[in-house]
Amino acid sequence: MDRETKRAYQLVQKTIVDNIDRLQALQKAKVKPPSADVNDLKKWRRFGAAFAWDPSVFQDVLEKPYMEPEELISRLRKTEEGLMRKFQYVKGIPLHHIIADRTGGDLGIRTPVDIWEDTKKRIFDLTGATPGDNQANLNAIGAFDELWHQGRQGAKGTVFAEAGIIRPEDFPYLHRAGQNLADRLGLDPKLVQASSEEQVKALLPSILQQQERFAETTATPQVQQQRSVFTQAGFGEVVDPTTRPETIQLIEKATRKTELPKLFAQAGSMRFNPQPGVEQFMASGAAALARDEVNEGLAKMGLPPLKGTQMFGVDPISAAVASGVDAVRRNPLGAAMGAASAIQPEAVTAALQGDYTEAAKQTAVGAGIGALVQQGVKNIAPAVMRLVPRAGSMALSVGARLNPVGAAYTGLELIDAGAKGITGKGIFEPSDKPVTEEDLDFATL
Repeated sequence: MDRETKRAYQLVQKTIVDNIDRLQALQKAKVKPPSADVNDLKKWRRFGAAFAWDPSVFQDVLEKPYMEPEELISRLRKTEEGLMRKFQYVKGIPLHHIIADRTGGDLGIRTPVDIWEDTKKRIFDLTGATPGDNQANLNAIGAFDELWHQGRQGAKGTVFAEAGIIRPEDFPYLHRAGQNLADRLGLDPKLVQASSEEQVKALLPSILQQQERFAETTATPQVQQQRSVFTQAGFGEVVDPTTRPETIQLIEKATRKTELPKLFAQAGSMRFNPQPGVEQFMASGAAALARDEVNEGLAKMGLPPLKGTQMFGVDPISAAVASGVDAVRRNPLGAAMGAASAIQPEAVTAALQGDYTEAAKQTAVGAGIGALVQQGVKNIAPAVMRLVPRAGSMALSVGARLNPVGAAYTGLELIDAGAKGITGKGIFEPSDKPVTEEDLDFATL
């Protein structure tokens, strides 16, 4: 952050903190202020935290840091809400941040900027997470049916409400019991003034849990079946986290009056097969018209056309799960290395036994990472690297081994010794040895 940006950030930071303190004092005194955004404590905290996590998203605010509180809270709110709407490829579908804005509570907005910048860098190095309203954390793969988002039906008037799917009780909802946002950390004055190392230690459990939950929910059959409606219809861009919001908006507009949104909502039920409907859409003139409309809009913006049918059969996260499980079967010791990095060894055992669902549930695609690295796979999706716990910290160098940073995190020397004890070869040497009970035991050490 350059000096000018830093100064602008500090001015905005002070305004946000002053208003949080003002409203907290009124709340403590049991005084109710007039109803308005500027007097809404929750909004100051939420959007203030979003600003602290990634101020670069709020360029208009940084360019005018002296704005009055009323204008500031309005700009912060409208910026985030506008971004969320831009990634809705079905009208009314909620958008979910991979890492919530309120992670850490007021910690970010109260922490001195230099310390906080270092805290964010350390979090990225360890987990690959980039909290805030940037596209790495808020994009089209964060679009979830409200059933999977908060366990309730979509808003009235949407295709989700019309689908009338009954809420499954055993589903891993994104917002469910046990959620840890660490949102009280900002109430601790000692932590606000602590080192970045101490702040990261306090935040890490929340970051990892949110990454795991996001990937776990994404990998469910219900979510995958819904997304397949668009991917099989030739709009695979909706499951690409790098797709520009302008492209998503064009897809939403072009398909709004087709059968796709309705099929998407209905596909949330595993009793419903969307395939015939998708095939009928593809065979009709409506599919070609929708694609042409999107491509025409993209051409006007100087962007390349859609990549066409089957850009992704499933989204990148679950594709990596599937390929990872296959890699695990071929290289269990590499998988053990991956499990060590994800701290979820139970998933490796499940993967070795061919239980894909349990593997995804246990470790959010972490089981396959080590095996994929062992094979030198070059096309691990960036989204997966951001979502898998600690995958970002491994700083993977494609080839036969990890670089020194990854070695430090996974304890390769220890795993290498165990590998040699089982197969006579180290983890950096390919092994064709069939999976045995001993391998399973090793995988869960």
